Amino acid sequence: MRLMKKITALLLSAAISFCLAGAAFSTEAVAAPASMKATWLSFVDIQGLLRGKNQTGFDQSFQAICQAVAANGGNAIMVHVRSHNDAIYPSSIYPWSSMMLLGADPGFDPLSDMVGIAHSSGLQIHAWINPYGFRNGAYAGNAALATQANIVAGVQEILNRYAVDGIHFDDYFPPIGAANLNAMIAQVHQVCASSGKVFGISPQGNIQNNIAMGADVATWMSVPGYVDYIAPQIYWTDNYGAAGTTAMSTQRLQQWKGLNKLGIPMYVGMALYRSGSPNASDPGWTLQTNNLAKQAQTAASLGYSGYMLYSAKSVVAPNPSQQAELANLRSVWP
Repeated sequence: MRLMKKITALLLSAAISFCLAGAAFSTEAVAAPASMKATWLSFVDIQGLLRGKNQTGFDQSFQAICQAVAANGGNAIMVHVRSHNDAIYPSSIYPWSSMMLLGADPGFDPLSDMVGIAHSSGLQIHAWINPYGFRNGAYAGNAALATQANIVAGVQEILNRYAVDGIHFDDYFPPIGAANLNAMIAQVHQVCASSGKVFGISPQGNIQNNIAMGADVATWMSVPGYVDYIAPQIYWTDNYGAAGTTAMSTQRLQQWKGLNKLGIPMYVGMALYRSGSPNASDPGWTLQTNNLAKQAQTAASLGYSGYMLYSAKSVVAPNPSQQAELANLRSVWP
């Protein structure tokens, strides 16, 4: 009888291992949200929520942010969980965040709390990662941690421990070549697909800049197995240039649409934070307060199915121009 039990256990273990191995190599596409209306919560914003606050104070502050996002028609929040080769959650791979937690254990798990609060507020929550901790031309923190193996294992760690709705990368990539970046992105996509979670990237809006730094956006949007959605940062108005006569926002939206050979969901990244701020190269931000509404109308006409707003600070405590932009945006994309 004992021998039979051992044999049964071994067979069951082997079957589970086989299933997990098969899942790890799945490239089946996961459906991205049909209509994404998200806000980015960056490490800069999170600093103020965590530093000098206990768990109760942090939870209350994050709940207020979620309520503001929902009140402005949002249905998701992109939360910075790894920004500088470190983490905002207890990790077996990365140290505690230097930028958000000054490298110290806060005595609780901020990501666990944020997942629960976001979901109770009716929002999806996506874990936002700078995969290599690379910005301003240099690796942050311990550069030895910036490996493909760690990035993939780190994503798996999040998916195993937290009920996040997806994994999100932004536009910071080191100059290691398109082949290396593509290999990493394909592996991350496999891990997310095997967990039934979406994976998307928000590249900078200038396509040529992406290509120059090795971010192979054309391949990601034309070959299966890389991303479930794309959210280019279209941080311009249609009154661009010294004379304010270049329809830069529309031009960029059209260019990105032209790359989308797979027909994957597209969301437009919007620069809410620029509204009301004088900008000599883009005077539209002070000429009117319906820049985002017009951008949303154009995006919708091209087949985009949502947007992401930067940043949470501009949603929670908007200046008068940003407040007007949000109201106009809600009237177009309720």
